[in-house]
Amino acid sequence: MSLFLQIDPNPNCDALDGMLFQPRSESRGISQLRYERNGEAAWCEVVGVEPGGTWSPALACKIDDSGDGSCYLVYGGPWGLRLRVAASPSAWDLSAPAQWGETYLLLGGDAGDLKFL
Repeated sequence: MSLFLQIDPNPNCDALDGMLFQPRSESRGISQLRYERNGEAAWCEVVGVEPGGTWSPALACKIDDSGDGSCYLVYGGPWGLRLRVAASPSAWDLSAPAQWGETYLLLGGDAGDLKFL
């Protein structure tokens, strides 16, 4: 079964024209991921963003990647993903400067950069 991602314009992240992925595994909830931003890698908490700025679990599934063989697709709600550095004291908030949005992410196929629920 194919996975179709499309992100409409929203206050969390850029819009994304539809993309089609072919999962090789079931999607599973994740709570954290290792992410490189501004040249530094850190463990970040992650959630999916629903319309109106509500939260849902972020999900990950293994997909084929033409360059590396396989990788993990991390995706969220219709408004994408919301990330913050792990153990941040702030609540999830679309206007928080220490948080940022992403449409989706591709991470290594060994799952070493993911913490599943």
